[in-house]
Amino acid sequence: MTYCPCYMEESVRRFPLFFFVLMLLVYTGCAEPEQNGTVIARVDNQTLTMEMIRNNFDTSQTLTQNDIQQYAHHWVTNELLFQEAQQRGYDISEPIKQKLVDARKQFSIAELLEKEVYALASNDVRKEEIALYFQNHKEEFVLREMLIRLSVVIFAEFEPANQFRTTVLSAGEWEKTIDRFRNDPAKGLTSYSDSIFYNRSSLYPLDLWKVAGALGTSEVSFPIKTSVGYIVLRSLGQYKENTVAPLQYVEVEIQNRLAMEHRQKKYQQFLQELRSKHTVTMMITGSDTTGRLE
Repeated sequence: MTYCPCYMEESVRRFPLFFFVLMLLVYTGCAEPEQNGTVIARVDNQTLTMEMIRNNFDTSQTLTQNDIQQYAHHWVTNELLFQEAQQRGYDISEPIKQKLVDARKQFSIAELLEKEVYALASNDVRKEEIALYFQNHKEEFVLREMLIRLSVVIFAEFEPANQFRTTVLSAGEWEKTIDRFRNDPAKGLTSYSDSIFYNRSSLYPLDLWKVAGALGTSEVSFPIKTSVGYIVLRSLGQYKENTVAPLQYVEVEIQNRLAMEHRQKKYQQFLQELRSKHTVTMMITGSDTTGRLE
């Protein structure tokens, strides 16, 4: 396999823990211990196992055979280059040592801020604070296109979909009817989503958008045939273009804004606490930028 820098860059992005640990091993001069498990690759006395790959792989994704092969190729390439660098003495050169010291410092700072500042700030945002921010900044949340808020039910067959609609119309109880049909596998209810905002591009096929646009608030549609089954819609309201968006639609955005403000404040407070614990002497004059949160 021909080495290409793009492979190494992608590996570092996808498996940052693996390469950070490797950097620390180089810095501290530790030898890699003997690994136990299913051997995937070996370069001289260095071994890659399946367990090592699993431990360094993103657990939110499925580990495929292609992933394993790519990881192994990247590991072999990296090991060959690293062993050659060791033989030539680059691993103990002063520039490399300083780069590792700097990298360790930056990783430590990032971990400190994440645990002691950012995580706490994000949890500080309260519902009433979000509502007040929305009230004071409504002009920033004007819709550029029409929104429809819907509850959507999908059935595999027409008959149970039509029976569901008839039951809702006669009883007037959408939630209870949903529960009844969800608890009966014979009804063929395959999917249900509640109180979701849709625009023209996110609700497809186009027939669904047309039907949804014709519904009044709390009205229930007839079953609509689509490629995924028969869909029944219930409208929870429409919001016209150039009107203020409902709070529920922009709540996450507002929470993110407020979280950033909280992070900035906590960062400033944290720095002040640190300054009170240490003696800081500046030998130059000028603006103090240590309080800025980049």
